[in-house]
Amino acid sequence: MALRSAAVDDFLNQVKEPHRTTMEALRDIVFQLVSGVEEQLKWNCPFYSRHGLLCYINLEKKTSKVALCFVEGFLLDDKHGLLSTGTKQIRKLYIPDHEDINLRVVRYYLNQAIKINQGKEKNFMNVHKSRGARRTLFSLMSTCLKF
Repeated sequence: MALRSAAVDDFLNQVKEPHRTTMEALRDIVFQLVSGVEEQLKWNCPFYSRHGLLCYINLEKKTSKVALCFVEGFLLDDKHGLLSTGTKQIRKLYIPDHEDINLRVVRYYLNQAIKINQGKEKNFMNVHKSRGARRTLFSLMSTCLKF
């Protein structure tokens, strides 16, 4: 069971409305949709990890908008056309205050981000990158090349 961070609780208690409600709703959704998620406060934002950094919730000071930000967002398929492209790697899903959050859309992006993180430990042939696996791969390749 995933535990909520006391540091994130304290952080959210200091956020002013209506942003606090939006950020707390996003937090609840992440816990609901991502089993085994880990929560930490980093760089003054709630971060969520599963097989590595997954996403974080940010209140942008310039625009005063709440966003669910995906750490490896540039790898996500954006079939809904909702992700920002303002940075090289991170993609942001802006959540307007006072509006219902579309669970289907958030689930779509979170599921992709989880799959990306799960695949980080594997190479293009889906073989673990360990010395033993490389030896096994090379012996397999040399066997195949003999034929």
